[in-house]
Amino acid sequence: MNLSRFIAIHNFYSNILGNERDMFIYLPESYEKNEDQRYPVLYMHDGQHMFFEDQKGESWDIHITVDALVSQGKMREIIVVAVSHVEDARISEYMHANPDGLNIFNTTNQGELYEDFLIKEVKTYIDKEYRTLPDKNNTALMGSSAGGLVSYNIGFRQSDTFGMIGALCPFFVSVDPSTMEDRWLSRLFTEKKELKIWMDVGDSEGFTVMEKHVRYVTEILIKSGFQPGNDLMYYLAVHSGHSQKDWAARVHAPLIYFFGEIGTPVRVDLQGPEAVGIDGPEQTLNALVYFDSGFMMSDLDGTYEVGDPDILEVTKDGKLIPLKAGNTLVTYKNNNLAAQLEIAVVPHMSDTVTVNISVKVPACTPVTDTLYAGIELPMIHEGLYGGMFEVPRGISFEFRISRGFGKHETDHEGKEVPYRKFTTDDGLILNYEVDHWVDMNPGIVKGDENDIQI
Repeated sequence: MNLSRFIAIHNFYSNILGNERDMFIYLPESYEKNEDQRYPVLYMHDGQHMFFEDQKGESWDIHITVDALVSQGKMREIIVVAVSHVEDARISEYMHANPDGLNIFNTTNQGELYEDFLIKEVKTYIDKEYRTLPDKNNTALMGSSAGGLVSYNIGFRQSDTFGMIGALCPFFVSVDPSTMEDRWLSRLFTEKKELKIWMDVGDSEGFTVMEKHVRYVTEILIKSGFQPGNDLMYYLAVHSGHSQKDWAARVHAPLIYFFGEIGTPVRVDLQGPEAVGIDGPEQTLNALVYFDSGFMMSDLDGTYEVGDPDILEVTKDGKLIPLKAGNTLVTYKNNNLAAQLEIAVVPHMSDTVTVNISVKVPACTPVTDTLYAGIELPMIHEGLYGGMFEVPRGISFEFRISRGFGKHETDHEGKEVPYRKFTTDDGLILNYEVDHWVDMNPGIVKGDENDIQI
Protein backbone atom coordinates (compact mmCIF):
# COMPACT_ATOMS: atom_id res chain seq x y z
CA MET A 1 0.00 0.00 0.00
CA ASN A 2 1.42 3.37 -1.03
CA LEU A 3 1.48 5.94 1.75
CA SER A 4 2.33 9.05 -0.24
CA ARG A 5 0.00 11.85 0.79
CA PHE A 6 -1.17 15.37 0.00
CA ILE A 7 -1.23 18.55 2.00
CA ALA A 8 -3.51 21.34 0.79
CA ILE A 9 -2.58 24.90 1.71
CA HIS A 10 -5.54 27.13 0.98
CA ASN A 11 -5.38 30.88 0.39
CA PHE A 12 -1.58 31.12 0.45
CA TYR A 13 -1.08 34.90 0.41
CA SER A 14 1.58 36.67 -1.64
CA ASN A 15 2.78 40.06 -0.49
CA ILE A 16 4.68 40.38 -3.77
CA LEU A 17 1.66 39.80 -6.03
CA GLY A 18 -1.03 41.00 -3.64
CA ASN A 19 -3.24 37.96 -4.13
CA GLU A 20 -3.76 34.46 -2.76
CA ARG A 21 -3.99 30.96 -4.18
CA ASP A 22 -4.07 27.31 -3.18
CA MET A 23 -1.01 25.08 -3.12
CA PHE A 24 -0.98 21.29 -3.05
CA ILE A 25 2.01 19.39 -1.72
CA TYR A 26 2.77 15.74 -2.47
CA LEU A 27 4.97 13.99 0.09
CA PRO A 28 6.59 10.63 -0.74
CA GLU A 29 5.91 7.38 1.06
CA SER A 30 9.06 7.45 3.16
CA TYR A 31 8.59 11.02 4.37
CA GLU A 32 7.00 10.03 7.70
CA LYS A 33 9.20 6.95 8.14
CA ASN A 34 12.65 8.51 8.01
CA GLU A 35 12.83 11.90 9.65
CA ASP A 36 16.47 12.38 8.61
CA GLN A 37 15.87 12.01 4.88
CA ARG A 38 15.64 15.05 2.60
CA TYR A 39 14.11 15.16 -0.86
CA PRO A 40 14.39 16.88 -4.24
CA VAL A 41 11.51 19.19 -5.08
CA LEU A 42 9.51 19.67 -8.27
CA TYR A 43 7.58 22.94 -8.48
CA MET A 44 4.67 22.94 -10.94
CA HIS A 45 2.47 25.71 -12.30
CA ASP A 46 -1.31 25.44 -12.81
CA GLY A 47 -1.42 23.45 -9.58
CA GLN A 48 -5.17 22.85 -9.63
CA HIS A 49 -4.68 20.50 -12.59
CA MET A 50 -1.82 18.44 -11.19
CA PHE A 51 -3.57 15.99 -8.86
CA PHE A 52 -7.29 16.13 -9.58
CA GLU A 53 -9.88 17.43 -12.01
CA ASP A 54 -11.53 20.79 -11.62
CA GLN A 55 -14.47 22.25 -13.53
CA LYS A 56 -12.26 23.46 -16.37
CA GLY A 57 -9.98 20.56 -17.07
CA GLU A 58 -8.77 17.07 -16.39
CA SER A 59 -5.79 16.17 -14.23
CA TRP A 60 -2.17 15.31 -14.93
CA ASP A 61 -2.46 12.75 -12.08
CA ILE A 62 1.16 13.52 -11.35
CA HIS A 63 0.99 11.64 -8.03
CA ILE A 64 -0.02 8.43 -9.79
CA THR A 65 2.87 8.72 -12.21
CA VAL A 66 5.42 9.54 -9.49
CA ASP A 67 4.19 6.70 -7.28
CA ALA A 68 4.46 4.23 -10.16
CA LEU A 69 7.94 5.34 -11.24
CA VAL A 70 9.24 5.27 -7.67
CA SER A 71 7.79 1.82 -6.99
CA GLN A 72 9.39 0.55 -10.21
CA GLY A 73 12.77 1.96 -9.19
CA LYS A 74 12.85 4.35 -12.15
CA MET A 75 13.14 7.60 -10.18
CA ARG A 76 13.98 8.94 -6.75
CA GLU A 77 11.35 9.92 -4.24
CA ILE A 78 10.52 13.61 -4.54
CA ILE A 79 8.31 16.32 -3.08
CA VAL A 80 5.93 17.93 -5.58
CA VAL A 81 4.67 21.46 -4.96
CA ALA A 82 1.73 22.34 -7.22
CA VAL A 83 1.13 26.09 -7.22
CA SER A 84 -2.32 27.01 -8.48
CA HIS A 85 -2.84 29.91 -10.79
CA VAL A 86 -5.18 32.78 -10.03
CA GLU A 87 -7.85 32.69 -12.74
CA ASP A 88 -7.86 36.36 -13.73
CA ALA A 89 -4.10 36.79 -13.32
CA ARG A 90 -2.78 33.64 -15.02
CA ILE A 91 -1.65 35.14 -18.32
CA SER A 92 -0.16 38.26 -16.75
CA GLU A 93 1.77 36.26 -14.13
CA TYR A 94 3.09 33.73 -16.64
CA MET A 95 4.35 36.40 -19.07
CA HIS A 96 7.65 38.21 -18.57
CA ALA A 97 8.33 41.58 -20.17
CA ASN A 98 7.70 41.31 -23.90
CA PRO A 99 10.87 41.98 -25.93
CA ASP A 100 8.93 43.93 -28.58
CA GLY A 101 6.77 45.81 -26.12
CA LEU A 102 3.65 44.15 -27.50
CA ASN A 103 0.55 43.98 -25.33
CA ILE A 104 -1.16 41.13 -27.15
CA PHE A 105 -3.39 40.05 -24.28
CA ASN A 106 -4.28 43.53 -23.00
CA THR A 107 -2.70 42.87 -19.64
CA THR A 108 0.32 43.98 -17.66
CA ASN A 109 2.99 41.29 -17.71
CA GLN A 110 3.97 40.28 -14.18
CA GLY A 111 6.32 37.38 -14.86
CA GLU A 112 9.14 39.01 -12.94
CA LEU A 113 6.91 39.42 -9.88
CA TYR A 114 5.64 35.84 -10.18
CA GLU A 115 9.27 34.71 -10.36
CA ASP A 116 10.01 36.55 -7.10
CA PHE A 117 6.88 35.05 -5.54
CA LEU A 118 8.01 31.50 -6.38
CA ILE A 119 11.52 31.98 -5.04
CA LYS A 120 11.10 34.36 -2.12
CA GLU A 121 7.72 33.24 -0.83
CA VAL A 122 6.86 29.74 -2.06
CA LYS A 123 10.31 28.12 -2.11
CA THR A 124 11.34 29.87 1.09
CA TYR A 125 8.23 28.52 2.81
CA ILE A 126 8.64 24.99 1.45
CA ASP A 127 12.33 24.80 2.40
CA LYS A 128 11.47 25.97 5.91
CA GLU A 129 8.49 23.69 6.53
CA TYR A 130 9.59 20.51 4.74
CA ARG A 131 12.75 18.42 4.53
CA THR A 132 13.94 19.49 1.12
CA LEU A 133 17.24 19.37 -0.72
CA PRO A 134 17.17 23.09 -1.53
CA ASP A 135 20.14 23.33 -3.92
CA LYS A 136 19.62 23.87 -7.66
CA ASN A 137 20.65 20.34 -8.60
CA ASN A 138 17.67 19.03 -6.64
CA THR A 139 15.14 21.69 -7.64
CA ALA A 140 13.01 21.46 -10.79
CA LEU A 141 10.38 23.71 -12.34
CA MET A 142 7.77 22.48 -14.81
CA GLY A 143 4.71 23.73 -16.64
CA SER A 144 2.77 23.55 -19.88
CA SER A 145 1.71 26.13 -22.46
CA ALA A 146 2.06 29.56 -20.78
CA GLY A 147 3.32 27.59 -17.77
CA GLY A 148 6.00 26.12 -20.04
CA LEU A 149 6.96 29.59 -21.20
CA VAL A 150 7.29 30.97 -17.67
CA SER A 151 9.36 27.90 -16.70
CA TYR A 152 11.75 28.65 -19.56
CA ASN A 153 12.08 32.30 -18.57
CA ILE A 154 12.54 31.66 -14.86
CA GLY A 155 14.97 28.83 -15.54
CA PHE A 156 17.36 31.03 -17.48
CA ARG A 157 16.90 34.05 -15.24
CA GLN A 158 17.23 32.03 -12.03
CA SER A 159 19.55 29.18 -12.96
CA ASP A 160 21.22 29.40 -9.53
CA THR A 161 17.90 28.33 -7.97
CA PHE A 162 16.41 25.92 -10.50
CA GLY A 163 18.65 23.34 -12.15
CA MET A 164 15.98 21.43 -14.10
CA ILE A 165 13.38 22.99 -16.40
CA GLY A 166 10.41 21.21 -17.96
CA ALA A 167 8.75 23.26 -20.72
CA LEU A 168 5.86 21.27 -22.19
CA CYS A 169 4.32 22.94 -25.26
CA PRO A 170 5.84 26.31 -24.29
CA PHE A 171 3.78 29.22 -25.60
CA PHE A 172 6.58 31.18 -27.25
CA VAL A 173 4.49 32.67 -30.04
CA SER A 174 0.96 33.92 -30.47
CA VAL A 175 -0.05 33.34 -34.09
CA ASP A 176 -2.65 35.63 -35.63
CA PRO A 177 -4.77 33.06 -37.54
CA SER A 178 -6.10 35.69 -39.96
CA THR A 179 -2.66 36.85 -41.10
CA MET A 180 -0.43 34.01 -39.81
CA GLU A 181 1.76 36.70 -38.24
CA ASP A 182 4.13 35.43 -35.53
CA ARG A 183 4.08 37.52 -32.37
CA TRP A 184 6.89 36.41 -30.07
CA LEU A 185 6.03 36.58 -26.39
CA SER A 186 9.47 36.08 -24.87
CA ARG A 187 13.07 37.00 -25.27
CA LEU A 188 15.23 34.11 -26.41
CA PHE A 189 18.20 33.23 -24.23
CA THR A 190 21.48 32.60 -26.04
CA GLU A 191 23.82 32.20 -23.06
CA LYS A 192 24.62 28.66 -21.94
CA LYS A 193 23.42 27.94 -18.41
CA GLU A 194 23.98 24.97 -16.13
CA LEU A 195 20.52 23.50 -16.66
CA LYS A 196 18.86 20.24 -17.65
CA ILE A 197 16.07 21.14 -20.05
CA TRP A 198 13.13 19.07 -21.23
CA MET A 199 11.25 20.75 -24.10
CA ASP A 200 8.41 19.20 -26.07
CA VAL A 201 5.48 19.95 -28.34
CA GLY A 202 2.56 17.96 -29.75
CA ASP A 203 2.10 17.46 -33.47
CA SER A 204 -1.65 18.19 -33.33
CA GLU A 205 -1.83 21.56 -31.58
CA GLY A 206 -2.86 23.61 -34.60
CA PHE A 207 -1.98 27.28 -34.24
CA THR A 208 -1.94 27.20 -30.42
CA VAL A 209 1.67 26.05 -30.11
CA MET A 210 3.44 25.29 -33.39
CA GLU A 211 6.31 22.85 -33.66
CA LYS A 212 8.36 25.21 -35.83
CA HIS A 213 8.55 27.77 -33.03
CA VAL A 214 9.50 25.29 -30.30
CA ARG A 215 12.04 23.70 -32.63
CA TYR A 216 13.54 27.13 -33.41
CA VAL A 217 14.08 27.83 -29.71
CA THR A 218 15.59 24.36 -29.30
CA GLU A 219 18.04 25.06 -32.12
CA ILE A 220 19.10 28.27 -30.39
CA LEU A 221 19.76 26.28 -27.22
CA ILE A 222 21.94 23.85 -29.19
CA LYS A 223 23.88 26.72 -30.77
CA SER A 224 24.48 28.16 -27.29
CA GLY A 225 26.10 24.90 -26.14
CA PHE A 226 23.33 22.59 -24.96
CA GLN A 227 23.85 19.00 -26.08
CA PRO A 228 20.76 17.12 -27.31
CA GLY A 229 20.45 13.80 -25.53
CA ASN A 230 22.51 15.10 -22.60
CA ASP A 231 21.49 18.38 -20.93
CA LEU A 232 18.72 19.02 -23.48
CA MET A 233 15.91 16.61 -24.32
CA TYR A 234 13.48 17.42 -27.11
CA TYR A 235 10.33 15.47 -27.91
CA LEU A 236 7.85 15.91 -30.75
CA ALA A 237 4.85 13.98 -29.46
CA VAL A 238 2.93 12.14 -32.17
CA HIS A 239 -0.90 12.34 -32.18
CA SER A 240 -0.76 14.79 -29.29
CA GLY A 241 -2.84 17.92 -28.84
CA HIS A 242 -2.80 20.76 -26.32
CA SER A 243 -4.53 19.39 -23.25
CA GLN A 244 -4.10 17.98 -19.76
CA LYS A 245 -4.55 14.43 -21.08
CA ASP A 246 -1.66 14.87 -23.50
CA TRP A 247 0.71 16.27 -20.87
CA ALA A 248 -0.29 13.57 -18.40
CA ALA A 249 0.52 10.91 -20.99
CA ARG A 250 4.18 11.95 -21.27
CA VAL A 251 5.11 13.63 -17.99
CA HIS A 252 6.85 10.39 -16.95
CA ALA A 253 9.66 11.19 -19.41
CA PRO A 254 10.86 14.48 -17.85
CA LEU A 255 10.40 12.93 -14.39
CA ILE A 256 12.75 10.08 -15.32
CA TYR A 257 15.17 12.53 -16.95
CA PHE A 258 15.31 14.81 -13.91
CA PHE A 259 15.14 12.31 -11.07
CA GLY A 260 16.14 8.91 -12.49
CA GLU A 261 18.18 7.19 -15.19
CA ILE A 262 16.87 7.19 -18.76
CA GLY A 263 18.37 3.75 -19.44
CA THR A 264 19.13 2.11 -22.77
CA PRO A 265 17.41 2.53 -26.18
CA VAL A 266 15.29 -0.50 -27.09
CA ARG A 267 13.24 0.73 -30.04
CA VAL A 268 13.27 3.47 -32.66
CA ASP A 269 10.58 4.83 -34.94
CA LEU A 270 11.01 7.22 -37.85
CA GLN A 271 8.18 9.67 -38.51
CA GLY A 272 8.08 12.13 -41.38
CA PRO A 273 6.36 13.34 -44.55
CA GLU A 274 5.60 11.05 -47.46
CA ALA A 275 6.74 13.76 -49.86
CA VAL A 276 8.86 16.91 -49.85
CA GLY A 277 9.09 19.60 -52.52
CA ILE A 278 12.27 20.96 -54.05
CA ASP A 279 10.28 24.18 -54.12
CA GLY A 280 8.22 24.07 -50.96
CA PRO A 281 8.13 24.35 -47.18
CA GLU A 282 10.99 23.01 -45.05
CA GLN A 283 10.22 19.61 -43.58
CA THR A 284 11.92 17.45 -40.97
CA LEU A 285 12.02 13.87 -39.79
CA ASN A 286 11.12 12.87 -36.24
CA ALA A 287 13.45 10.08 -35.06
CA LEU A 288 11.77 8.75 -31.93
CA VAL A 289 13.93 6.76 -29.52
CA TYR A 290 12.30 4.64 -26.80
CA PHE A 291 14.24 3.45 -23.74
CA ASP A 292 13.88 0.48 -21.40
CA SER A 293 12.95 2.87 -18.57
CA GLY A 294 9.91 4.16 -20.45
CA PHE A 295 11.75 7.37 -21.36
CA MET A 296 11.49 8.64 -24.93
CA MET A 297 12.89 11.52 -26.95
CA SER A 298 13.29 12.86 -30.47
CA ASP A 299 16.90 12.49 -31.61
CA LEU A 300 18.30 15.82 -32.84
CA ASP A 301 21.79 14.41 -33.32
CA GLY A 302 20.99 11.35 -35.39
CA THR A 303 22.71 9.17 -37.95
CA TYR A 304 20.92 8.89 -41.29
CA GLU A 305 21.63 7.01 -44.48
CA VAL A 306 19.90 7.91 -47.75
CA GLY A 307 19.47 5.22 -50.41
CA ASP A 308 20.01 7.69 -53.25
CA PRO A 309 21.97 10.71 -52.00
CA ASP A 310 21.48 12.44 -55.37
CA ILE A 311 17.77 12.75 -54.58
CA LEU A 312 17.82 13.80 -50.92
CA GLU A 313 20.08 14.81 -48.05
CA VAL A 314 19.21 14.56 -44.36
CA THR A 315 20.99 16.59 -41.69
CA LYS A 316 21.75 15.06 -38.31
CA ASP A 317 18.84 16.97 -36.78
CA GLY A 318 16.46 15.49 -39.35
CA LYS A 319 16.03 18.37 -41.82
CA LEU A 320 15.24 17.22 -45.35
CA ILE A 321 17.20 18.81 -48.22
CA PRO A 322 15.56 17.77 -51.51
CA LEU A 323 17.89 17.75 -54.52
CA LYS A 324 16.02 16.22 -57.46
CA ALA A 325 12.71 14.49 -58.14
CA GLY A 326 12.47 10.81 -57.29
CA ASN A 327 11.88 8.30 -54.51
CA THR A 328 14.42 7.13 -51.97
CA LEU A 329 14.64 5.24 -48.70
CA VAL A 330 15.92 6.99 -45.57
CA THR A 331 17.36 4.90 -42.73
CA TYR A 332 17.85 6.20 -39.18
CA LYS A 333 20.37 4.25 -37.07
CA ASN A 334 20.93 4.18 -33.34
CA ASN A 335 23.60 1.62 -32.42
CA ASN A 336 22.03 -1.72 -33.39
CA LEU A 337 18.55 -0.22 -33.87
CA ALA A 338 17.21 1.11 -37.16
CA ALA A 339 14.03 2.51 -38.72
CA GLN A 340 13.24 3.39 -42.32
CA LEU A 341 10.96 5.72 -44.26
CA GLU A 342 10.29 6.02 -48.00
CA ILE A 343 10.21 9.65 -49.16
CA ALA A 344 9.20 11.09 -52.53
CA VAL A 345 10.87 14.28 -53.75
CA VAL A 346 8.62 16.32 -56.05
CA PRO A 347 9.36 19.53 -57.95
CA HIS A 348 6.87 21.72 -56.07
CA MET A 349 4.69 21.74 -52.97
CA SER A 350 2.68 24.79 -51.93
CA ASP A 351 3.30 26.36 -48.55
CA THR A 352 -0.42 26.58 -47.85
CA VAL A 353 -3.60 24.66 -48.63
CA THR A 354 -7.29 25.57 -48.70
CA VAL A 355 -9.49 24.17 -45.94
CA ASN A 356 -13.28 24.49 -46.08
CA ILE A 357 -15.02 23.98 -42.72
CA SER A 358 -18.66 24.17 -41.73
CA VAL A 359 -20.27 23.51 -38.33
CA LYS A 360 -24.02 23.12 -37.84
CA VAL A 361 -25.14 23.84 -34.27
CA PRO A 362 -28.37 22.98 -32.41
CA ALA A 363 -31.21 25.45 -31.87
CA CYS A 364 -30.33 25.78 -28.16
CA THR A 365 -26.98 27.40 -29.02
CA PRO A 366 -26.62 30.85 -27.41
CA VAL A 367 -25.86 33.68 -29.80
CA THR A 368 -22.11 33.86 -30.42
CA ASP A 369 -20.07 35.49 -33.16
CA THR A 370 -17.53 32.68 -33.50
CA LEU A 371 -16.93 29.01 -32.76
CA TYR A 372 -13.66 27.18 -32.30
CA ALA A 373 -13.13 24.04 -34.38
CA GLY A 374 -9.36 23.91 -34.52
CA ILE A 375 -9.70 27.18 -36.43
CA GLU A 376 -11.84 30.08 -35.28
CA LEU A 377 -15.02 30.09 -37.38
CA PRO A 378 -17.30 33.09 -37.98
CA MET A 379 -21.08 32.80 -38.19
CA ILE A 380 -22.39 32.27 -41.73
CA HIS A 381 -26.01 32.52 -40.63
CA GLU A 382 -28.04 31.41 -37.61
CA GLY A 383 -27.19 27.79 -36.84
CA LEU A 384 -24.20 27.58 -39.19
CA TYR A 385 -20.56 28.59 -38.78
CA GLY A 386 -17.58 28.18 -41.06
CA GLY A 387 -15.68 29.45 -44.05
CA MET A 388 -12.80 28.84 -46.42
CA PHE A 389 -9.31 29.24 -44.96
CA GLU A 390 -5.80 29.35 -46.38
CA VAL A 391 -3.60 27.62 -43.81
CA PRO A 392 -0.06 26.21 -43.69
CA ARG A 393 0.32 22.76 -45.18
CA GLY A 394 0.62 19.71 -42.94
CA ILE A 395 -0.59 21.19 -39.63
CA SER A 396 -2.69 18.86 -37.46
CA PHE A 397 -5.51 20.00 -35.19
CA GLU A 398 -7.03 17.99 -32.32
CA PHE A 399 -10.05 19.58 -30.67
CA ARG A 400 -13.62 19.52 -29.55
CA ILE A 401 -15.86 22.18 -31.05
CA SER A 402 -16.47 24.91 -28.48
CA ARG A 403 -17.95 28.35 -27.98
CA GLY A 404 -15.17 29.24 -25.54
CA PHE A 405 -13.41 27.89 -22.48
CA GLY A 406 -15.61 25.33 -20.69
CA LYS A 407 -18.31 25.48 -23.40
CA HIS A 408 -17.48 22.48 -25.58
CA GLU A 409 -19.69 20.10 -27.52
CA THR A 410 -21.26 16.91 -26.11
CA ASP A 411 -23.54 14.24 -27.53
CA HIS A 412 -27.32 14.70 -27.33
CA GLU A 413 -27.35 13.19 -23.81
CA GLY A 414 -24.69 15.56 -22.55
CA LYS A 415 -21.91 12.95 -22.54
CA GLU A 416 -18.37 13.61 -23.70
CA VAL A 417 -17.62 13.02 -27.38
CA PRO A 418 -14.30 11.89 -28.91
CA TYR A 419 -11.80 14.48 -29.99
CA ARG A 420 -12.00 15.52 -33.60
CA LYS A 421 -8.82 15.73 -35.65
CA PHE A 422 -7.74 16.85 -39.10
CA THR A 423 -4.49 17.54 -40.94
CA THR A 424 -4.29 20.30 -43.53
CA ASP A 425 -4.00 18.50 -46.84
CA ASP A 426 -4.98 19.74 -50.29
CA GLY A 427 -8.68 20.40 -50.89
CA LEU A 428 -9.84 19.51 -47.39
CA ILE A 429 -13.61 19.82 -46.86
CA LEU A 430 -14.92 19.28 -43.32
CA ASN A 431 -18.59 19.27 -42.33
CA TYR A 432 -19.36 18.91 -38.61
CA GLU A 433 -22.56 18.90 -36.59
CA VAL A 434 -22.83 19.61 -32.84
CA ASP A 435 -25.47 17.67 -30.88
CA HIS A 436 -25.37 19.65 -27.64
CA TRP A 437 -23.19 21.80 -25.36
CA VAL A 438 -21.76 20.87 -21.98
CA ASP A 439 -22.89 24.11 -20.33
CA MET A 440 -26.45 23.71 -21.65
CA ASN A 441 -26.99 20.41 -19.79
CA PRO A 442 -28.04 20.71 -16.12
CA GLY A 443 -25.92 18.67 -13.77
CA ILE A 444 -22.86 18.50 -16.02
CA VAL A 445 -20.09 20.63 -14.62
CA LYS A 446 -16.92 19.11 -16.03
CA GLY A 447 -15.03 21.47 -18.29
CA ASP A 448 -12.99 20.52 -21.31
CA GLU A 449 -9.26 20.26 -20.97
CA ASN A 450 -8.96 20.83 -24.71
CA ASP A 451 -10.76 24.15 -24.80
CA ILE A 452 -7.52 25.87 -25.48
CA GLN A 453 -5.91 27.38 -22.38
CA ILE A 454 -2.58 28.95 -23.14
